[in-house]
This record gives sequence, C-alpha cells and structure tokens, in this order.
Amino acid sequence: MRFEMGPAIRAEHICLESDEFIVAERPREVRVGPALKVASRLRGCETELAFRADHHLAIRTRRRRESDRDYIVDLRFVESEPVTERRIAWRCWQATAALVALGVLGSWLVSQVSDPRWQHVGLQASIGLLTAAFCAGLLGWYRTREIIELRSVHGAVRLAEVTGGLGCSRAAGTFLAELRRRIEAARSQAAQSKQQFLRDEMREHHRLWNEGVLSDASYDASKRRILQAHA
Repeated sequence: MRFEMGPAIRAEHICLESDEFIVAERPREVRVGPALKVASRLRGCETELAFRADHHLAIRTRRRRESDRDYIVDLRFVESEPVTERRIAWRCWQATAALVALGVLGSWLVSQVSDPRWQHVGLQASIGLLTAAFCAGLLGWYRTREIIELRSVHGAVRLAEVTGGLGCSRAAGTFLAELRRRIEAARSQAAQSKQQFLRDEMREHHRLWNEGVLSDASYDASKRRILQAHA
C-alpha cells in the first residue's frame, strides 16, 4: 500500500485556514502590571509593550517613515525566551580610535616643531582629525544598538521588536521576567492539545497578517513551519 502525504498536508492546510471561528469584539483595554517603553528620538523609533488583563500583550510601535502600529498579541503564542541581538558598529569605533590617535600624534609633533608656520598647520590638522573622530564616534553610537525580538512558538516569526541603545536588554530584564511568567500562566490556563494549539497559532498569525503586522513572506514562512510541526 502506498500513501501520498502531499494531498493530506494540503487538506490539513485548508482545514487550518478555513475553519470558521467567531472573533469576539475586542474588550476594553485594561492594562495590568509593568510596562516597557523604549524611545529614541535620534533613531526615530519608539516601542511600548504593556500587559493586558486578558493574557494579551498590547504593542505600540512608531518608526520614522513608517505608519504607527497598535495591535495586540496572544501571550500563548509568544516564545518565552526573546531573541536579543547586539549590533555594534565596529568600523565606526575603529575609525574613531584611529582618528583620535592621529590627532594626538599630530599635537605631539606640533609641540616638537619651533617654526610657527608648521605649528599653525599642524594645529589645524590635529583639530580637524579630532573633529572627524568626534563625528565618527557619534555615528558609531547611533549605529550601535540592542534589539529584542519576540517570536511566535512554532511559526518563529517576529511578533514585536524593541530597538534601543546599549543596556536596553538589561533595563528590560524585569519586564522580560514578568513576560515569561505571564506566558506560562496563559498557556496553563488554556491548556490544549498540540494540534489545537497549532490551529489557534495559525489563526493568530492569520489575524496579524490581516492587520498588516506580518508581511506576506513572514506569514507564508510561518504556515510552512506550523504545518511541519503539525505533521
């Protein structure tokens, strides 16, 4: 006997996306517990995360050249361990160190020369190098950032992103610890089989895709991962 899994998987895919379910009207937003707000005017971004009383996470994002977003995410489908990434602009900092070294060396050479004309030229060059080092340092500070991503359990797509300067993840430590606790509480309160959990997770992804939170590529990738886990 031979079994073809392709049609079965496609049928399961249709089942997951075509099940009729009632979307209840969004209840009045009631925020409880700590909130996390990271804003940077220089980078032109702001993110606010706040817990709601119905085991949901309210997310507000503002990005330069992008429309503001205000949406909610079911905590059951959030991975308990966020992905933290630190992006350091090494080239900018290396350029800053090199320019500072050249500026200091130029100042020392000026002090060793007795000719006023060369002293004037050397002093101007040193000031120019130190000014360039200051600008490179500002650029390095601007490009150095920490990113905290909240991803879905099986779909592994980004549900929220918090971008801040160095120390952002450490400052958010208390909030992330509370987030883990609330995720576990949400899952334990609504205990269900893996198959039902996957169906509900796909519905959650579909809702976020309809709201414009997930892109087409992210949504398609999440469907593939969930179907693989369901099989």
